[in-house]
Amino acid sequence: AGSSSLKFGVFSVGDETLEIFKGSYERFRDGGCEYRFRQGETDERGPAPFASPGDAIKGVPDALQRFALEAIDAMGHRIVHGGARFSGPTLLDDDTVEAIATLTPLAPLHNPANLEAVRLCRSLWPNLPQVAVFDTAFHLSNPAFATTYAVPAKWREAGLRRYGFHGTSHKYVVDRAAQEIGRPLSDLQLVSIHLGNGASVCAV
Repeated sequence: AGSSSLKFGVFSVGDETLEIFKGSYERFRDGGCEYRFRQGETDERGPAPFASPGDAIKGVPDALQRFALEAIDAMGHRIVHGGARFSGPTLLDDDTVEAIATLTPLAPLHNPANLEAVRLCRSLWPNLPQVAVFDTAFHLSNPAFATTYAVPAKWREAGLRRYGFHGTSHKYVVDRAAQEIGRPLSDLQLVSIHLGNGASVCAV
């Protein structure tokens, strides 16, 4: 669940991971949006009565039911901001959700929509393991010179620092680039560019 769209997929995980369904709600305006569902040869699109990404979350269970995709084993949620605390994938429980909520001032356009999706999914599938993956986690290993602002020390002690964004996107891009080039990522120096409703450039 992002600031301008809701995207979701269903994956079959075995010897390899295969995406078997892809759904999205985008182009929100005038109290509605556009949806697109893809599965196999099916590519269906049209208008939907959802006014925002948060509102569109309510359409996900019906979409899964329509395409007979209700037998889910686990769910993953992309969360934009994990602060300095969350450095990797984290199982979502009440305490974790509350901790993520306290980070809302760091990502006021994104974390509320992310959390709305988490809360709805936890209520609909209470016995399903649900995991958060944080965009900021990818950047937490950055050296201090890359994360430190030239501001008074007391501001930095209060938590003001550069966190970095779109980490899940940058991680995927550099991993795929290394795979395509046929060299270990550790041997490469890459520039990854994320272009969307938000944009960022990352040296890896």
